[in-house]
Amino acid sequence: MKRVLLAGYGNIAHAFEKIMNEQEPHGSYMLATCDLKEGQDILHFLPRHHDEFDVVVNTSLANSNKVARMCIDYGLDYIDVGIEDGLNTDDAVSSLNYLEVMKQILRWPTRSHVMFGFGVNPGILEHVYQRYKPQGAHYAFELEHDDAESDDYEIFGTWSPFMYSEESCRADLMVVNKQGIIDVTQRLKDNGRTMYLTYHGGERHYLPIPHEELLSMMLSDENLQGTAYLFQAVRGMQQYFLERGADITDEELLAIPVPHCLKGEDQVGILFWDTKERLYWVKNVMANQTTWKRYGTNAVCWQTATGAWIAYRLLDAVSTGHPHTMTELSQLMPEKIDALLQQIGLTFETEEQPFSVEEFKQNIMRYF
Repeated sequence: MKRVLLAGYGNIAHAFEKIMNEQEPHGSYMLATCDLKEGQDILHFLPRHHDEFDVVVNTSLANSNKVARMCIDYGLDYIDVGIEDGLNTDDAVSSLNYLEVMKQILRWPTRSHVMFGFGVNPGILEHVYQRYKPQGAHYAFELEHDDAESDDYEIFGTWSPFMYSEESCRADLMVVNKQGIIDVTQRLKDNGRTMYLTYHGGERHYLPIPHEELLSMMLSDENLQGTAYLFQAVRGMQQYFLERGADITDEELLAIPVPHCLKGEDQVGILFWDTKERLYWVKNVMANQTTWKRYGTNAVCWQTATGAWIAYRLLDAVSTGHPHTMTELSQLMPEKIDALLQQIGLTFETEEQPFSVEEFKQNIMRYF
């Protein structure tokens, strides 16, 4: 029996618990929690209780590297839905410098299984990139439309509003190309605050928020010319953030509800452009009512927790010599990852030409 500790017991952790209950054989694991809301800080909890667990799954705000180092020292397997603590973006930052830091982390000597960045992004979308990328020079964009609707709230999140604020109104916004990380925050302010495209007759507005896996993708294929994470959050919350910006207090952020019984769906995937005329979006489309009825959670939390469950399933299939990412495992064992996605029902479809190529060039590629 594997003794699993959930570090953090928020929305994603609840979804992970539900997935484990459904997918894992009864009696094959024991799940315990370390919940900051209960006064339990994983950085203080683990030194006292490390001998009680075999696996730590970190969905908390605790520093990934610090928790991972502890687990390595104690010989515990470790799964994190993130990696590092985000990108520091200014005009002087080089993607090559950041990648060197990331490569150093992934060379840490370990004696246990360590999995960094196993959510949906980072995580599952890195696998989508590897499986569906075109031959030759191309661009690849993480693209997400969160179209959740609530009967009860106008402003709400489908995951942590605090964490989203850290990546949007409190962060430098960025795209990445071969030359480095490009801070586009001021240009966006000058050009209307968001990037936009027309999708099925309606205008969609995106923030290019910083995510570490963009650089993992850049490192993995010399043909990838540039990338960004184009995120349209729940519209009420996104507009609230755009209007209030960095003036929103932590208390206000923590008061924003994260409901799970929602209408609408989340569309998340990779938008590929072959630098010529082919523009296609490989995406998972998941209805909130589907995940609510099956898991008691909204679509975004379920998608993220699925990445952590895939890491759990792959623990015994990977080496103990160094930490792993989804980009690496997607290249080493793509069929195993495909089978797990199929088993849990997280499938992908391809939408050809979701946007006008001319509009895409004008409104997105101008920032590269």
